[in-house]
Amino acid sequence: MEYENVLLETKDRIATITLNRPEKLNAINDAMFRDFEAALDEVRRDPESMVLIIKAAGRAFSVGQDLSGVGTDEVMPPHPGRKAYLSDMFVNSMQSNFRWQSIFEFHKWTIAQVHGYCLAAGLDLAMSCRAIIATEDAVFGDPSIRMALSSPNPLWTYRIGLKKTKELLLTGKYIDGKEAENIGLIMKAVPGDKLEDEVIMTAETFAKSAGIGGFDQEVLMLASNMATFDLSGFAAARRLAANVHVLSAIQRPGRSIIDRGEFNFYDIREEKGLKAAIEARDTPFREYFPPPQPRRS
Repeated sequence: MEYENVLLETKDRIATITLNRPEKLNAINDAMFRDFEAALDEVRRDPESMVLIIKAAGRAFSVGQDLSGVGTDEVMPPHPGRKAYLSDMFVNSMQSNFRWQSIFEFHKWTIAQVHGYCLAAGLDLAMSCRAIIATEDAVFGDPSIRMALSSPNPLWTYRIGLKKTKELLLTGKYIDGKEAENIGLIMKAVPGDKLEDEVIMTAETFAKSAGIGGFDQEVLMLASNMATFDLSGFAAARRLAANVHVLSAIQRPGRSIIDRGEFNFYDIREEKGLKAAIEARDTPFREYFPPPQPRRS
């Protein structure tokens, strides 16, 4: 089946879903997610595919949620305070939560092949995979922190520990692929011209043997891992993170950076456009955290 916003290919037991909005740096909107979920279901039902690679066309893996609002039911409207029913925001947040969980619990080996920017929802997608292999100059981070929103993804703590999670999610800092590998956020960082070969080699290894124990043991291991996550409180952590993410958009008057008049992403976006709003969001952080620069290719 052909899709508008993703590409699906299967060859030699390896399925590949390619995010395909390169002109938008693969910003994720609802249309893309619907296509992605449909392609994911195809792979789920295909008995021949044993490994799934998730990658992206163009200059970036994904810059995150489409903040232009085009084709997107955003978790937050232009002004969160105008939302008629708070329950709508919680429902939207939990629906997004369930989407990431379905990828996290996918019963086949998943590899995120990352280049360029991998931010916010794009990083949530990558972290939901079993493995992330990226270029050394890939850029990881969550810009929603710079908009006074908390992360809806508890996987940060599980992947890199509390100390590094606090460093990244309380500061809005971005890191490159090398640092992401050093702290355990990703499995491996490689030079850009080696990325495709590294991912294919890893995928073929699992597609042919599923590791030492074979495919049956792989499925058993996944089931055991999911049970371990549940016992450690991960399901509750995911729900709590999603709820706190919503509440972070409804901060008390006079207590948030928006109410203090320091920065309002939504107002700037409406008055000057998305590009100006993103520039205003990121400018204060450049002095403290000069952003890594992915190479153009």
